[in-house]
Amino acid sequence: GTIGGVPADPRPWRLVRKGERHDYQILRVGEDEFADPRNGDEHRRVIIEADDWCNVLPITRSGEIVMLKQFRFGSGEVSRELPGGVIDPGEEPAAAVTRELEEETGYRAGRVLPLGVYRANPAHFTNRVHAFVALDCEPVHDGHPDHGEDLVVEVLPKASVRELAASGGITHALMLATLHLATLAGYL
Repeated sequence: GTIGGVPADPRPWRLVRKGERHDYQILRVGEDEFADPRNGDEHRRVIIEADDWCNVLPITRSGEIVMLKQFRFGSGEVSRELPGGVIDPGEEPAAAVTRELEEETGYRAGRVLPLGVYRANPAHFTNRVHAFVALDCEPVHDGHPDHGEDLVVEVLPKASVRELAASGGITHALMLATLHLATLAGYL
C-alpha cells in the first residue's frame, strides 16, 4: 500500500513459534515460524542468534593503517581484515574493540571514536556490528591473539588500503562496510 502516494513500509511479521536452538558457542541456530501480515500464511525462517561484533580502523600516529591477515576456514583463503571480534555480554562496544585491537595487533589506541552500527546480515542474523576508528595507535607489544588465531600484522599507507578495497584485495564485507564508513567520515 501507499500513504499519500509514498510506498508504506512492509508490516512486521509476527513470531508464531520459536524453534529449538542449536548452540555452537559463537552462535545459536534455529528455525522459527512467522505469520505473513498480508494473509496470515506461516513461513519457516532460519534465525542465527549471535552476540554483537565490533571492528576498528586503527590509524597510527604517522597516519598508516594497521591491518591483519589470517586464514579463514569458510572461504579457505587468507583474508585481509581490520582488528575486531565478539563483544562479550555486558561489555561496552568501545571497550571490546579497544581490547581486540591490542590483543590482536599489539597496538594501543590514543582515542577510539564510533563510526556507526550496522547489521551484518539482517535476513538471518540477530546481531549488530559496531564500527570504530582508533587514532594515534602505537605498538606496545607483539600482540596476544586468542588460542587458535594465527595472525600477521601489517601496517599500510592509507592509499594502499583504499586500493586494496577497490581492487578486491579486501573481500570481507564487514571490513569493507567499516572502511566505507571511515571514508565517509574523512578518516580514509
